[in-house]
Amino acid sequence: MNKASVDEIKSLLSDWAKSTRQDKKDKILENHQPEAVIFDVLAPIKYEGKLAYRKSFDEWQPPFAIPCLFELSELNIHAGDDTGFAHCLINCGGTLPDGKQVKDTVRATFCFVKTKDSWQFAHHHISSPMKVGK
Repeated sequence: MNKASVDEIKSLLSDWAKSTRQDKKDKILENHQPEAVIFDVLAPIKYEGKLAYRKSFDEWQPPFAIPCLFELSELNIHAGDDTGFAHCLINCGGTLPDGKQVKDTVRATFCFVKTKDSWQFAHHHISSPMKVGK
């Protein structure tokens, strides 16, 4: 395990979460590789490339008041010199224009690669637990 790499990835995730809370759509993906594969909880579920994911934001992103809720918890990061991964829970939601409060918890897994200059997201996967029964 490379502590410097872990610290750099933690900072990258912190910036990503902050950009999401502030709804800075272009900044959210600035550290994703162009060809990153992204799985998310809403259709179409799989996005091939960060541009495909960015184009979808306005279709499904709720119009929450800014800043919205987007906090990482139970974050675990493992990294070597040129690859790393992390997993966590994300508490997300916010206040809609009608005043309704929305809150959810999703799971997230991230894969990172170190380029010549910096760490980048190569993949991220966000999913929601299935609610079974009752």
